[in-house]
Amino acid sequence: MVQYNNLLGFKEEMFSDSQKIETYKALGQIVMGSGGSEYKCAWAMSLLEQGVDSPNLAILATLLKPINEFEADDYFNRVLKELNIDRPSEEGAIEGYARVLMKEVIDGSLTPEAGASMIYNANVKLGYPDSFGEFTVLEDEWYCECINGWSKAQRRAEIIKACKEAYEVLNYPKIFKA
Repeated sequence: MVQYNNLLGFKEEMFSDSQKIETYKALGQIVMGSGGSEYKCAWAMSLLEQGVDSPNLAILATLLKPINEFEADDYFNRVLKELNIDRPSEEGAIEGYARVLMKEVIDGSLTPEAGASMIYNANVKLGYPDSFGEFTVLEDEWYCECINGWSKAQRRAEIIKACKEAYEVLNYPKIFKA
């Protein structure tokens, strides 16, 4: 949990693993989409509901629709600074996002088909790096079933296997300051 003491300006950083994963996912979603103000505000609200508190986090979480992207980005940058989070490069944010998606597929909270599609989109955004190459084929249901001759169950199993293998190789970007 992160707490902000207005009198001393003291910040104590103790993000839970789930809050860190949520942050990686939000950072990736922000980069993957245009603007990202909705993701910024939703992330802020989620952290606020979990007891993370800072002055600008509360403001970001409660911005009203239609959200002004410039205002949301300004508060988002302030929150990152207050919470001692370094904004990763676009590539780092997308790789962290893809790793979260892989974990969700492995854990069963995201269907393999949806996960493969979302990871493929990250692959496209990154310019088709080798680390995501397998998802180009796995995302294509027709290719897997008609060319590879896989059943739906076999394709699902191959997606889960690819997620496990890629998850072990990829790392989350270093964004949380000690």
